[in-house]
Amino acid sequence: MSAAISVRQLSVTFSGGFRRPAVHALQPLDFDLPAGAIVGVLGPNGSGKTTLLRVLAGLQRPTAGRAEVLGLRPSARALRRRVAYQPEGPPPIGVLTGRELLQWYGCQLELDNATVDARADRWLLRFDLEHARARRVSTYSTGMQRRLLLAAALLGEPEVLLLDEPTSGLDPLGSAIVMDVLRERAAAGASILMASHHLMEVEQLCSEVLVLLDGRCAARGTLDRLLDTGQRALVVRGLADAALPDVAAAIARHGGELLRTEPLHEHLYALFRRSYGPRGAAQPEP
Repeated sequence: MSAAISVRQLSVTFSGGFRRPAVHALQPLDFDLPAGAIVGVLGPNGSGKTTLLRVLAGLQRPTAGRAEVLGLRPSARALRRRVAYQPEGPPPIGVLTGRELLQWYGCQLELDNATVDARADRWLLRFDLEHARARRVSTYSTGMQRRLLLAAALLGEPEVLLLDEPTSGLDPLGSAIVMDVLRERAAAGASILMASHHLMEVEQLCSEVLVLLDGRCAARGTLDRLLDTGQRALVVRGLADAALPDVAAAIARHGGELLRTEPLHEHLYALFRRSYGPRGAAQPEP
C-alpha cells in the first residue's frame, strides 16, 4: 500500500526569546500514513501534535528533514483541494452565517458557485447544522463550530484530511456523526491523520496511532500490536449458571483460570446513539 504522507527525520525548532531557550517542537521524526487509513496522533499538550499537522498542511516550515503529502511538498499549490486541514480553534469571520462561511471556503478553493452551494447544503444537513444555516457562526456552540469546520474541510472532497481535535467540545451525538463521516471518507479512499485527546474515540476509529512525547515518537504502530497483552480471554454467550463449575474445571485442566463472570452490557455510547435514532445519517450525493 502506498503512503499518502511520508515524513523523514522531520524536526521543528522555535528559537527562544531573550533569556529563553529554543523550543524543540518536533525532534527527528519518521513515519508513513498508508493510503486510506485513519491514524491517530496522541500525546499530552505541547508534545508536537499541532506542529506536525501544520507542517503537513504547509503552514509551518520544518527546521530539518522532509515531509511529502501525496508525493509533493506540503506547500505545493497542486495540493490545495487534495489536502484539507481542520485547525483546533474557532472558525474565522464569525459575522458570516454557517452557509456563508462554507461558501467563503468554497471560493478559497476556487470551486464554482453551484458546486459550493450543493456541497454546503449537503454537509450542513449531514452534520445536523441545517437548522442553523442562517445563524451567525459567532452564535454557534463550540461543538457546532467544530462540525462546521469539518464541513468546510470536506468541501473540496480532499484525498488527505489533517484534523486537530475534530471531536473536541462535541456531545456524544456530534461525536458519533463525525466518527461516521470519517469512516465513510476512509472507506471512499481518503487518508486521515487526526490529533486527539479522546482515547476511546481514537481506539474505535483509528487502525494505527503515533504517540508523541516532547516532540519525539514514543510509540507507533497498529492498535492490535500496541495493545496486545499476550493473554487471551474467553467470551461465552448463552451458558447456564449451573454449567459454570464444569467450564471452570475444564479451563483449569488446560492450564487456565476462570477469573470472574459478569453480565454483558452495552456501552453507554450505544444507548445514546440508539435513543437519538438516525439523526446525522448519511445523505445521498447531490
